[in-house]
Amino acid sequence: MIDGLPLLSTDDVLRRIVGKAMEIRTGEHELMEMIAELDRRGAASELGYKDLPYVLKHAVRWDRTVAKQWVENAALLSAEITPTGAELAPKLPATASAAAEGALSVEHVKVVADVMKNLPAEAEAAVVDFARE
Repeated sequence: MIDGLPLLSTDDVLRRIVGKAMEIRTGEHELMEMIAELDRRGAASELGYKDLPYVLKHAVRWDRTVAKQWVENAALLSAEITPTGAELAPKLPATASAAAEGALSVEHVKVVADVMKNLPAEAEAAVVDFARE
């Protein structure tokens, strides 16, 4: 049990839950950035795997489907580096920004990405605003 938790008001407990959820979400975003970096480096072939989801399946013990989703999300939210070293914006920049703030979870990112497949890029900010709610 967390020390002092029973002594806190309900509002304080709820505030702590919201804060912890934000920490988890920002941690998820950081994890996606690291996954994107592994992907950029070609870590799967370097480590002798078929693809990055297999690396994550074995290293993190994620189900392959879950690992694949993390890799796909990471690719959408991370800047790309061209062979000349130029940095390109993420495919979903508004989503990436909201995820970095802790406003969106991995599940939110997947839903936003699915919705954006059928919408023009200009609609992303509105979709992200809706996801924040």
